[in-house]
Amino acid sequence: MATDRTGFPLMSGGMCLTARDLARYGLLLARRGLGVDGRQVGDPAFIGETLKGGIQMPAPRAHLRYSNQTNTNGRWIGHGGYGGQYLLVDMSTGTVGVYLSVLQDANGYDAAFYPPVIRMLAEICEGGEQGPG
Repeated sequence: MATDRTGFPLMSGGMCLTARDLARYGLLLARRGLGVDGRQVGDPAFIGETLKGGIQMPAPRAHLRYSNQTNTNGRWIGHGGYGGQYLLVDMSTGTVGVYLSVLQDANGYDAAFYPPVIRMLAEICEGGEQGPG
């Protein structure tokens, strides 16, 4: 049980964060568990195992692996939220990308929705072309 920033009760299985807070969480992964003050607050071995391990995901994400509750291609770690959110942490560049959205359908999930979002975040975090705008 949680509340939003106005105190309205929320029930969910995850976190309720702003995009900035979610990006800060991603930076813990990018720094391999080091906090902003240099203290070790996460396990770098776990992060390394997450990048190397996992099982192949089904289409349309067959190019990714599911590892320790995340998606990975060995370079980045990503995780989607209920209803369309996605966090992607590029471990090579140390760049974090966050996409917050709302899927307005009966399930809050659409398998075809995530691949373009993941591709966009990966390109941004790798420093690739972002196109106009």
